[in-house]
Amino acid sequence: MEHPFLFLCYLLQLAGIPSGWHYYEHAEQWGIMAKIFAPHMVHSYFVCLLLIVLAKIGLKRREFIPRGGQNFWEFVIESLYNFTRDNVPHHGKVNLIPWVFPLIVMFALYIGFCNYIGIIPGFMAPTANMNVTLGLTLITIVYYHFLGLKFQGLRYFKQFLGPIPYLIPLIAPAEIFGHVGRIISLSVRLFANMMAKELLIGILLFLAGPFLAPLPILLLGVLVAFIQMLIFITLSLAYFAGAVEEHH
Repeated sequence: MEHPFLFLCYLLQLAGIPSGWHYYEHAEQWGIMAKIFAPHMVHSYFVCLLLIVLAKIGLKRREFIPRGGQNFWEFVIESLYNFTRDNVPHHGKVNLIPWVFPLIVMFALYIGFCNYIGIIPGFMAPTANMNVTLGLTLITIVYYHFLGLKFQGLRYFKQFLGPIPYLIPLIAPAEIFGHVGRIISLSVRLFANMMAKELLIGILLFLAGPFLAPLPILLLGVLVAFIQMLIFITLSLAYFAGAVEEHH
């Protein structure tokens, strides 16, 4: 199967590191290095490094009146803070902001940059790989169960049993199925949308040439990349909030 040219993987191949879909698909021949430097992993490393570098540059000179990079990062962090505050409990004994805000910032920046890097020719979106989106989803799922147990204790499991004891055999399987369904919906939604964009661009490049034909999909991809990041963090916040609320 033909795969698109990936600039970062090509550089690693020149350095003698087995990186690319060919090596990943034949990992039994090339060993663990082929999985460590699989295309989606390489681009994920690149996004993490890019975020660290941009944060260092933007916050190198912090001033009372922000300018340039500091202004950008303050706007991003403040917007995410306000969005988090508006979507989770933050009064009284249940104040989720310190518990979820750092994670939401990580999700927003990482997913956003991963989505947008796929628009650049020669790069791929790590979120167009199911392994990446499933990993992000499992973080959300495990963490909201942790928050539920922390703030509610063993009472947290009452939400899986329903309000009436003799309905437990019906309610419990439905609740468990619903929580498992969250894993599928949250991971597949992000993966499918980003993969669809990648496939459409590839088809248009093959059928109609490399210039104006893919432009509408690229413009749509800019919007889809932001919307999918927003959906992911919104649903994560909804799960976090639901885990600590009393169910009646």
